[in-house]
Amino acid sequence: MGGTGRFFMDNKTGGIMRSFFLLLITVAGWASPTWIYLSDKGEDRSLEHTRISTQSLARRGNVLEPEDIPLHPRYLRMLEISGLRIRARSRWLNAVSVEGNSNISDNLESMDFVTGTEPVAAHRVTVPDASIHKIQAKPAIDSAHFGDTYPALQLLNIPAVHNIGIFGQGAKVGILDTGLKPDHPVFNNLKLGGEHDFITGDEIILWDKDSESTRPLLSNYEIVLQPELFDNWLFFIADSTGDYAVTYRALYAARLNESRIADTVFAISRILDSEGVVRSYAVSEEDDFAIVVSENGGVSAQDTRVLKWGVLTANDFQNRGNLDADSRNPFFVQTLDERWLFYVKSDSVISFDRAQIEGSEITWQGAEQVFDPGGILDRPKAYVSGDTAVVFALDLKHGKFSFARTTDNGESFAPGEFPVSGEVVAFDIDGNRLVTAENHDGGFRLHFYQTPDAGQTWSDYAHPEVFDVIDRVDLASVNGLLKVVLESAGQVFLVNQLSSSLGDFSESHAISPEYFCYRPHACSSGSSLEVVWVYRGDDDTDYDPTEDGIDANEFTHPAHGSRVAGLIAGYQGMLYVGAAPAAEIYVAKTEKHVNLYGLGYELRAEEDMWIEGLEWLERSGVDIVNSSLGYGEWYTYEERDGKASPASRAATMAAERGVLVVNSAGNVKTGAPYILPPADAEGIITAGGVDTLGNWWEQSATSSGSAVGPTADGRTKPDLAAPALGVYVIDVDDTLSQYFFGSGTSYAAPILSGSAALMLEVHPEYRGNPDTIITLLKQSATLASSPNDTLGWGIPDVFEALKPLPDTFDTFSQNELIASFPNPFYPRTQDVVYFPFRLNKASLRVRIHIYTLSGEKVLERELIPPESGNSNQAIGIGRYDDPLELSAMGAYWDGLTQNGQQAASGLYLVLLTTQYGSHASKFMLIR
Repeated sequence: MGGTGRFFMDNKTGGIMRSFFLLLITVAGWASPTWIYLSDKGEDRSLEHTRISTQSLARRGNVLEPEDIPLHPRYLRMLEISGLRIRARSRWLNAVSVEGNSNISDNLESMDFVTGTEPVAAHRVTVPDASIHKIQAKPAIDSAHFGDTYPALQLLNIPAVHNIGIFGQGAKVGILDTGLKPDHPVFNNLKLGGEHDFITGDEIILWDKDSESTRPLLSNYEIVLQPELFDNWLFFIADSTGDYAVTYRALYAARLNESRIADTVFAISRILDSEGVVRSYAVSEEDDFAIVVSENGGVSAQDTRVLKWGVLTANDFQNRGNLDADSRNPFFVQTLDERWLFYVKSDSVISFDRAQIEGSEITWQGAEQVFDPGGILDRPKAYVSGDTAVVFALDLKHGKFSFARTTDNGESFAPGEFPVSGEVVAFDIDGNRLVTAENHDGGFRLHFYQTPDAGQTWSDYAHPEVFDVIDRVDLASVNGLLKVVLESAGQVFLVNQLSSSLGDFSESHAISPEYFCYRPHACSSGSSLEVVWVYRGDDDTDYDPTEDGIDANEFTHPAHGSRVAGLIAGYQGMLYVGAAPAAEIYVAKTEKHVNLYGLGYELRAEEDMWIEGLEWLERSGVDIVNSSLGYGEWYTYEERDGKASPASRAATMAAERGVLVVNSAGNVKTGAPYILPPADAEGIITAGGVDTLGNWWEQSATSSGSAVGPTADGRTKPDLAAPALGVYVIDVDDTLSQYFFGSGTSYAAPILSGSAALMLEVHPEYRGNPDTIITLLKQSATLASSPNDTLGWGIPDVFEALKPLPDTFDTFSQNELIASFPNPFYPRTQDVVYFPFRLNKASLRVRIHIYTLSGEKVLERELIPPESGNSNQAIGIGRYDDPLELSAMGAYWDGLTQNGQQAASGLYLVLLTTQYGSHASKFMLIR
């Protein structure tokens, strides 16, 4: 690609735009996503340093498994430099899903840590025609408070559970689906514990040390690699939009203005030939321009890699030609009048070239070999001082670190002896200072080195902290002191050098959220520090017009997931009640509904995102995971044994870690009647479907019904059944109707998930024991004595499954006060008296009134609803007895009257009033 190539430039007009002309150029040859299974997680890895949430650890009974150790960073890096793009990581399966060229096996040569591959399964379910099922909401005609949800709930005897004040409080339910659109009225009081969008594009995040804060620089780019800051430029590699099946990879440069906002984005590379896919790059900044060297390759063969170079100015990019073939991972070092470029040649050799600069003229001197460490080399790093230069190399295949030096301005290089003897997984340099990430004590630690004489002698310092994994290390120098940024299991940490002493470093502290943060790069900005990293997806699963489309039925992307969430925890008194409206919800957006343009309105979800979402939910401490996914197209009936599908294996591993997984059986016709993976997994609830009268939702040759068992290895499936035909669900896209009757085992699963949440409120001792919950639900079900492969054990009676109620469990059937505390109240030694309460109906205008026994009003206060993310002023269903929460709501008294006078000692009456009535109790104040 000689001559001059023009970039595509997008000027900002109220927001960042990208060149879709670039993105629509067709390149064939990319393979479908593929699972790659790894042989191990490295030598001497220990569970001692594995990070996990306290909720998850408690649910597991404080037990960790070897599968919880993060993947080995050297293996991941070797896969990346082979040309593969990592989509998702699974600790439990010890596997990654990747995209690459059409013959992925070419990329895996010499990688003896790879034990096998298989395609990533995809799920397609046709969206129902809205005209068939969608109807106008009608006034409630039965059990007014439940509205038209009553028939489905009554079939499982859930209203009887609600009538004694059990609503799932304290249970955490995760949802794997299309997202959540929270502006429907049933979500006004939703307890949303967390959410993450696994299918949207990446964000590039900027953190600066002065403000200790972060903000996004760019959003919605796919699988971003190598984000790096260079003064007023941000460079990165990214795939094009994920709206189409074809994948591209281009090099971008974003120009930052004085406010550090990306106001222009350049697509430097063009995908016009067989060498148009960018895999790595290096940049040398000059006064008025930058030299850009990129590693370009084709889509079908690894050996087509070539280093191309060009010149970027403020308004133009010119491609100047090729430098070397079969080469990758370039790295620039600047001297007074030359730019030295080091890179990997033929995987195991370090080579370099020199560019002489005279004004705007740039002349390359020709490639020369530096040294041949062997193995599979990572990106080299080097520094130059006068006629002396030192270049470092890491062999990723063996974890071996080495270097070579020149003392004659690059005329010859000689290998040196480095003091590292253990495994190295990452490194970076700043001048003559070096930091490695080394295997130590079952984990990894930072080791600092410094040489005053180009590697002839070394001083060193081992940092005492041990991480479960260190994936990347990047250095910057601010006022002569090192700043070390590292990535560990999706989180970014900072370690500061406190003085010029080599051994004087701070403890690490996190500068990013706990998960999904990758590829950090540190840059000194004047006397401060800036760090960029990639944030995979985002924390908002709602409809986003820049990411999501609308289907032929005018349903937005999160519509299906919102219906599922409504069936679990939705609440709108007199109209709609979910199975467990007091449960806390976590949402993982893992299913692709429609693309940005609303095309192809079939649900296509790939199991790698599902598995990554499942592992995130487990780490987040959820008790229950609800899923409506099935991979029927990919697995024959003989393979539906709970072991062939990676998703099925992951579901079983979640169950082994104490998570109750509830998966819909699937909607099928008689031509292919059997349950769909991961519904064949062991240790989970597979949800079959009935109508609201309890009859099986029958399949036919022309219409869908509930899938049946058994599994290929003879296990009875489904496990339980719940309403799947004519289920009253919410419509988040119609502000007039707001509800309709829908069908699918996708609706049976959340009713069963909500039922399990009710059990956990009454019996927290069941937490971490999904087998107990499954057994009790089966014992209560209609076919308990004669299960079959159509309905399993049948429809459970949740009220019976709760029995026996613990002696200490206090039921209730109205909005009421609980005993005040402390009682008596001594204002001289106690700040306040709290008025805990519980609601079985969400209520507006909840007030506390305090009276003397003679009827004199002392205080009246309207309570403030807990933070709910919306303007609705109702206080939701549940028990409120935590002092911090009561203080925030105003459910307390400091012993002063409304005019600030001290109230006299005596017996007082406290009255709770709601829109449904009032309830009173007494307490004593003693001065």
